[in-house]
Amino acid sequence: MKKTAFLVFLSFIMAGCAVPEAETWRMMELSFTSDTDYSQTRADEVRMDVVFTHKDSGEIITRPAFWDGDNTFIVRFAPTVKGRWNWTSTCPEDASLAGLEGTFCCKEYEGDLEIYRRGFVTVMPGKKYFTYADGTPFFYLGDTHWGMFTEEYDQPGHRAGNTGAQSHFKYIVDRRVEQGFTVYQSEPIGSKFRLGDGTVDQEDIEGFRLADKYFQYIADAGMVHANAQFFFSNEMTAALAAQQDKLENISRYWVARFGAWPVMWTLAQEIDNDFYNEQGFNTHYDYTNNPWVKVAEYMHKYDSYSHPLSGHQEHNVHTTVTGVGWKEDVSKGRSTSVFVSEEVAERTGHNWWAAQWGPQFVEPAEPELIRDYYNSPRPAVNYEGKYCGLWTKDFGSRVQGWAAFLCGFCGYGYGAIDIWLYDSSFDAGVPSFDGVDSISVEDKAKPWSESIEYPSAHQMGYLRSYLESFDWWNLVPVLSDEPSFDAESAAYFYAKTDKKHVLYFFAKNELATGTIKDMNPDSEVELEWFNPRTGETTPAVKMTVAADGSLKLPSKPDMEDWTLSINAA
Repeated sequence: MKKTAFLVFLSFIMAGCAVPEAETWRMMELSFTSDTDYSQTRADEVRMDVVFTHKDSGEIITRPAFWDGDNTFIVRFAPTVKGRWNWTSTCPEDASLAGLEGTFCCKEYEGDLEIYRRGFVTVMPGKKYFTYADGTPFFYLGDTHWGMFTEEYDQPGHRAGNTGAQSHFKYIVDRRVEQGFTVYQSEPIGSKFRLGDGTVDQEDIEGFRLADKYFQYIADAGMVHANAQFFFSNEMTAALAAQQDKLENISRYWVARFGAWPVMWTLAQEIDNDFYNEQGFNTHYDYTNNPWVKVAEYMHKYDSYSHPLSGHQEHNVHTTVTGVGWKEDVSKGRSTSVFVSEEVAERTGHNWWAAQWGPQFVEPAEPELIRDYYNSPRPAVNYEGKYCGLWTKDFGSRVQGWAAFLCGFCGYGYGAIDIWLYDSSFDAGVPSFDGVDSISVEDKAKPWSESIEYPSAHQMGYLRSYLESFDWWNLVPVLSDEPSFDAESAAYFYAKTDKKHVLYFFAKNELATGTIKDMNPDSEVELEWFNPRTGETTPAVKMTVAADGSLKLPSKPDMEDWTLSINAA
């Protein structure tokens, strides 16, 4: 009689038989016990896989198992459809883990979280935005936590103030969900596991088990976890970069351990393409031999769910998609993404851009840069910009959010002081100026218990609600060098769909707007002002387009930033 695995769930009755319970798109575990204790040996080369087959449709999903210390191996699986699933195990290196089999039944997820009602986020060919598995557009609004694993999980920590938090980490997750955020952006800075040597050892296991708790809580909150792989970029040593077997082992391990949750892969910190080489962070790779390309290939190889994958880019003054805007010789390759070619994209699974764009707060966006991302067939997110309380304030944070969606990006990564990197002194000892607002040293000393309630965080929720009131994913940017808009304002972003024009005017020293020149002649349109600071909308006003197709827009209600909606017939 063959051995079976222990399924970490209660049992229920379905289809006339007692079977373990599972729900569509929710992570479940099978735990296996090997005859060999690997705590003092190498488990890296033990390649156990579990093949899941849906009885009715024949759908097959193969998931790699991961070693969880001693003689324990675990496979994690998220069923994609309801019904009966059968599974079998393979493991050429350990006979005691091979030839196991079992079955379970999966019921439809019955909760309210969209990520499990609609399925994992994906990138569909021809779409410039993320969708759920069922094709519904996914609104990417991210919050940045590069030091997530330093955020206290079981206690409030020393900067919780009067929040009443019992858990620093859980409090922020819950609050961001309430504020409308959908994505948690993290890096493993401060993790209790160490993969810089390219191996998973017994001493790493407790750190990984702690990491599981963070991943699970984010998933249970219904958020997508855009997580970076392994370690901070400069921990990629020359020795590890040269050992592709080790890169493959830890890539496989990461996918096995975390890939059955709703996630996105972002590889590491600013790895696309050689900023750290230029600045002396490393001297052993550049854009010609970047090891993170191989990591992407291995992640893609083992990820049966094909989660969205990107390489966190450097700042736009260093790297865009094709190198647009680079001041030196583009032929050197330094400004061009290492993932730019479609051959590399197909091989690595790279299917979106994690841009680092800091738009100016006093003028329209650079049209060349915006076209560089918008003309790519892959969707783009303004993944990292200026953080509120460090390099900008609420005004700048709002501008960045509106800029992203009106310039053809499908998402925005917000960040706030003491949250983007907990308890950090990075650039905190000197004041900053973003072109509009001054950020003092005192501003930069704010704890997370205060920055979690920055007005701009709530205003990102207003932005989301506004855009989700129509088909935001069809917005096409109208850039400052295009003749269809005669701008009188010094600072605006403009995008439109077939039926709707959206203009965000953010100059703080003027009321001027401009004239749209390509409207339907003599048609009637409806105009509304949306207040991005309060989420309120003014009463609609009807106007008639001139016989030549021009529409002179009204002045802003006041000197603050405003969004004008024009609903065309």
